[in-house]
Amino acid sequence: MFVCGPTVYDYVHLGHARTYLAFDTITRYLKFSGYRVRYLMNITDVAERIVQRAEQLKRDPFELAREYEAAFLDDMRALGVTDIDKFERASEAIPKMIAQVAGLINKGVAYETETGVYFEVQKYPKFGQLSGQTHEELSLRRLELCSSKHNPEDFSLWRKYEKGLAWDSPWGRGRPGWHIEDTAVSMAAFGETYDIHGGASELIFPHHEAEIAQAESLTGKAPFVRYWLHTGLLNVGGRKMSKSLGNMIRIRDALKEYTAAELRFYFATVHYREPMTYTHTGLNDAKRRLSRLRKNLTSFSQAQVRGDPQTGKVSATLLKHESAFKRFMNNDFYTPGALKVLEEFASELGRMGRKVDQASKMNLEEGFRKMGNVLGILS
Repeated sequence: MFVCGPTVYDYVHLGHARTYLAFDTITRYLKFSGYRVRYLMNITDVAERIVQRAEQLKRDPFELAREYEAAFLDDMRALGVTDIDKFERASEAIPKMIAQVAGLINKGVAYETETGVYFEVQKYPKFGQLSGQTHEELSLRRLELCSSKHNPEDFSLWRKYEKGLAWDSPWGRGRPGWHIEDTAVSMAAFGETYDIHGGASELIFPHHEAEIAQAESLTGKAPFVRYWLHTGLLNVGGRKMSKSLGNMIRIRDALKEYTAAELRFYFATVHYREPMTYTHTGLNDAKRRLSRLRKNLTSFSQAQVRGDPQTGKVSATLLKHESAFKRFMNNDFYTPGALKVLEEFASELGRMGRKVDQASKMNLEEGFRKMGNVLGILS
């Protein structure tokens, strides 16, 4: 699984948290289900936004990127996102990107101009299928303003720059386009095709469309990715949470008021694909629900047990809740239903108290915690 990581020019916010917590939960559930998962995330430390921010602050762009990269990793650890096997910086994969750009030119689907190298979208007829756009609709979309492009919808693979963040290439000094970064990093790790690619829904077009076009044009193999998973936007007051709109809430600031488990519970109350509106009311409601669940679990854990074995009843109780939990999670990782199963299970445990023997109690609690840990709400 490859998930698009952050562009490190500022602190990450709760909109990012929603995406990365969703894929952390997906990874945990796949492992819970017996899969071996290789999870790779890129760090975009080569981008115009980093250069612009560094110029504003009169900082070295690489130093700035490293500072915010460290802050991002700290925030992920604080949220309990620990199952990512590798982070790879875009800056460390430049040779892979140059090789892919050269390959696309050789395939006849890319061309060089005085400003850079561009992918010719008309040479890839399937462009637009992921986002469901027709060629007529795509022709109206100007992905990047540049007078040297053959067509408005063409996108950059390499842009020529003499100053700032720049590397030598067969087309002069410059830096890679955004889309080729992820294609190069993921294909170098997983090969020409792989299982899961994830990110926020706003990346479907043009970013993920471009990745598909690049990869399949280069290799001639399809599909590039078997499953595309996208998280819905996190909105505040009717607008998406973003740095540019000035309505962002930094993860580290939210963690001063709420625990990581409370934030995870809150985001799990809405299916990851659906848009979500951030409110303090919703967060506080999630906090109360989690507190009640934990109170029931603690009551069960601390209750004095009786000696009579309840093996049959315990097995049936555990199987019932595990089956319901799996049914929801197997349905495109439907965490709202899985949460309700855990709440009902915790409530039932709270009522059972002393009615089970020690062995049964241990089995019930272990089963509950395994499911709770998939959602990360018990830490």
